[in-house]
Amino acid sequence: MAALGFIICSSSRAVLAFQPVRWNRIRSGIRTSSKYSTLKYRTDAESVPYKHEDIVQLQHSEFLPRSSAPTHPPVILLHGLLGNKRNFASLASSLSSQLKIPRSIYTLDLRNHGENTHDWRPTMSYTEMARDVLAFMDKLAKQNEGCEHFSKAVLVGHSMGGKVAQSLALMHPERVAGLVVIDIAPVKYSSEETGDGSAWKLVEEIVRSVAKLDLESGGYKTKRDVDAAMREILPDPALRAFVLTNLEQIRSDSGDIAPLKWKINWDGIVSELDRIAGFDAHDTILDDSESDELSSFKYEGDTFYIHGGASRFVRSSHISTIANFFPNHMLTTIRGVGHWVHAEAPDDTIALLKQYLDR
Repeated sequence: MAALGFIICSSSRAVLAFQPVRWNRIRSGIRTSSKYSTLKYRTDAESVPYKHEDIVQLQHSEFLPRSSAPTHPPVILLHGLLGNKRNFASLASSLSSQLKIPRSIYTLDLRNHGENTHDWRPTMSYTEMARDVLAFMDKLAKQNEGCEHFSKAVLVGHSMGGKVAQSLALMHPERVAGLVVIDIAPVKYSSEETGDGSAWKLVEEIVRSVAKLDLESGGYKTKRDVDAAMREILPDPALRAFVLTNLEQIRSDSGDIAPLKWKINWDGIVSELDRIAGFDAHDTILDDSESDELSSFKYEGDTFYIHGGASRFVRSSHISTIANFFPNHMLTTIRGVGHWVHAEAPDDTIALLKQYLDR
């Protein structure tokens, strides 16, 4: 692992670890190498790397800079498993007002999550989810035709969203202006008792258990009822509150309260847990350390990993795989926080993102 660096946040918990070759570039503000900065966005039909019938049109929220029009590639924030675009709303709002370089910021609901209830899908490989995001980027570019900075985007992804961002960067590096990965590595996590030491086994148990809650037959009337039912599954109230963000209950104009409804495709997610635990790009499984495919996938742009010091999802054993896929990477640890880094340490996370985006 690279050597520890110095503190850049006001909190003493945030410590940088970096590849020395990258630091001069970041401090001086030099952009990525010219072979990436000169690539252009192609609008001809042959350049579209997906079939539209295979794409989920992702729901999103937009956060615009307050002082001036955006002049640099937008930032796209991608949530983790069981999350949604609202998880990043506060961070996106704060970041958009604090960046020195004006950028549009978008938060997305990934496939089988959030407001994409119009188009639940039975599959959700990282290749498929990355293509969904790419289609969103294509839509943005078309809507802002003539603004070259919309031909690319900076991807910021947490957990599952971080794997989506990494997959897209490996598939289409020319479309990714920067990559920030929050507390996840491009590896396969294990739910076995003698597994990789991560918390994936617990994640899988939570998903399978909550998915069995039948809102209709259980007679649940309010979110409080569901919260009470989940206490044995999830003793942690913060985790229960996070899961309950996927529960919707709409009040009609007449004042009647509609039945509770999940805004998440439990069937699709449960059936794809093994793929979500793994990692793929271009329909190729990339979580086998002995695979010959590993060396042919690289993103050489600036890649910034933000790791929670109390989390077990980024291990020293993952560094060689990270370096293989993302040779120009930098790793930062925020001490004392767990997997939900941006929720537990929002100020530190924003400070780190500002440092990266304004470099």
